[in-house]
Amino acid sequence: MNPPTLDKLLADSSLADKAQSLGDNLIRLQWGSAFVIVGVSGSAIVAIAPLFRAVPRENTDAFYRKLLEHNAYMGGMASFAIQTDGWVILHAGRAIKGMDANEFATMVSGVGRFADQFDDQLISEFYAAQPESTNQAPT
Repeated sequence: MNPPTLDKLLADSSLADKAQSLGDNLIRLQWGSAFVIVGVSGSAIVAIAPLFRAVPRENTDAFYRKLLEHNAYMGGMASFAIQTDGWVILHAGRAIKGMDANEFATMVSGVGRFADQFDDQLISEFYAAQPESTNQAPT
């Protein structure tokens, strides 16, 4: 049995009407003030919500601790990470083989809901006094 395509997962999960195509096997969906980029690469599917271009310049230890606390709160549904280019993201992923529409919708909406929930909290606590250059990803 072949793994499902991104288009099939979108259609079967009723998320297709929210999706904006960014190219082959790459889409964008909006959740409140956050957005989620979903892509298929090889045998994996990943949902990423880019939140900040860089970690805050002050209180970085408290920031990292807060991200770890949020990771625990999300219970494995999604997790915060710092990419090699410095971006703070929230992401989830897994093998696409065997994924059904329900699991796809849960993964993508989980990343979207948590990103929308935590972005404003993190902005007010760690980024509010910083210049615009490290604020949230453009929407």
